[in-house]
Formats: sequence, structure tokens, C-alpha cells
Amino acid sequence: MTSKQKQAKIRKVMREFKAGTLTTNGKPVKSRQQAIAIAMSEAGMSMKGKSDAYWDAYVDAMVCVETEDPEEPEMEGEMDASCGAKKR
Repeated sequence: MTSKQKQAKIRKVMREFKAGTLTTNGKPVKSRQQAIAIAMSEAGMSMKGKSDAYWDAYVDAMVCVETEDPEEPEMEGEMDASCGAKKR
């Protein structure tokens, strides 16, 4: 699986979590950390040696790349609610 395919899989799983449709053993996933673990597992990536904060930032970056809208007008210094980072 290529890096792009892994990133696409992570985005897909996190979208499911955000929409409330991600389940494990028939129960909805409520924990963001559990959703990240599921995403990493499905993408074939190891969480070994990396902190939870690292994976939070990694997944946020993957989701933000997808949600950025090039048609949206940019405002200097405005916070982007979906990504938690300032727009440039």
C-alpha cells in the first residue's frame, strides 16, 4: 500500500468517525483515540514508538488536507475551525 493509499484510508476512517458511522464489534466508536487506532490499523501503519499527540497531529493534518476548500476566500489570521490552525 502506497503512502497516498494509506492517507486516503485514514481520511475515510476519520470521516466515518466524525459522521458517527464508525463501529467496532457492532458498537459505535466514541473515542477519538480508538478511531485513530482503527485508522492506523486499517492503513497498515504501526503506532509503536509514537505518542498519542503525534498521531493526533498526523490525523489532523490528513483530515485538513482534504477539507481545505480552494474556492473559499481566505482571511488573514482567521482561525480555521475544521483544522484548528490559522489560515495563511
